[in-house]
Amino acid sequence: MLVELAKDSLMNALQHVIKAVAASSPIPILAGIRIQAHATGITFIASNTSMTIQVKLPQDGTSVKVQRSGAVVMPARTLYDVIRKLNDDSLVLEMKEPFMLTVLSGHAHIRLCGMNPSEFPSAICGEQHYANKLQVNNALFRSAIRQVAIAASNSELRPVLTGVSFIFSKNSLNLIATDGVLLASRTLHIERNTNDSFNVIIPAKHLNEVSKMLSHEDETTEITVSNNRVKFIANGLVIESALIEGTFPSVKKVIPPSFLCEIVVDKAYLLTAVECATVLAGGNVIRLEADANKLKLWSKTAEIGAIENEVPLIKISGAAFIVSLNGKFLSDILRNMDCAKIRIRYTGNNKPVVMFPDDSPNSALFLITPVITNH
Repeated sequence: MLVELAKDSLMNALQHVIKAVAASSPIPILAGIRIQAHATGITFIASNTSMTIQVKLPQDGTSVKVQRSGAVVMPARTLYDVIRKLNDDSLVLEMKEPFMLTVLSGHAHIRLCGMNPSEFPSAICGEQHYANKLQVNNALFRSAIRQVAIAASNSELRPVLTGVSFIFSKNSLNLIATDGVLLASRTLHIERNTNDSFNVIIPAKHLNEVSKMLSHEDETTEITVSNNRVKFIANGLVIESALIEGTFPSVKKVIPPSFLCEIVVDKAYLLTAVECATVLAGGNVIRLEADANKLKLWSKTAEIGAIENEVPLIKISGAAFIVSLNGKFLSDILRNMDCAKIRIRYTGNNKPVVMFPDDSPNSALFLITPVITNH
């Protein structure tokens, strides 16, 4: 192996793939990154078996020059830390003897012991049959993940709730997540697809990593689904994830069909007020009181103090109401809603509060379960 490449390109690739390296793995070689130099470029791949990330840097004669092909598996953290500390903008990766990689950069000459690439699990590098394919705009997909994944559970007691349900049918991709307190749903219109329907559950933590890597907002991500894996392909980046087995709970009956009051409010104004009120909210609980022209927010913590704030209402339909909510959960929802104004529906005592964008009510929906208090 003999490759000349720009440090920035290499660091970008390593920063992506290292996210798939487990802190501890029963398979020692999976603590490494597989590097494969070939005629068309250089490929980096890492996996924890549940998630695999692959980045290909194409040979362009400038940032990447492959002079001799070869493959090796390098300890991920060691390689990353070494490259990060180099000062020169360009470097050379060379392997003259088996599994011994030399890194040349300026006056630095570093020899690193690697591992046999043939021991890297072949199933990770191999191709599976992906019957279902669709494409989605990066900006829309990243926004949808950010909005929905916040509602996924962090508890492994019910594994299906740690994932996001992907339901695709008739050119619509519906993303749903819930932890029993929060529920988030987002629907995307898909134009380019194979016309096959599917219903799968993808780990929310893997989707969050996908969203962080989608930097080219005007481009598209290809999503392909097999029986037990899903693959995301975008601009030289391939992320493959295992699917969560099980049946995602039906949420149709959870969404209240009617409401007692609906208010429209400026999202930014409300977010600031909620974040302020949550500062002194004991147990993160804040109280919202809506009347004819304003929404009052109130919170307190014993022996520290209390906060009262008001947000003007743009519109109100129905009777005044009082409800207590988890301020942190409410802030998370508001922070990830891509709109200027939101609609909030009060559906009754101890029933979920429903929220959705005022400008596109059918594209996204959020539910938050009230907190039962003594006042």
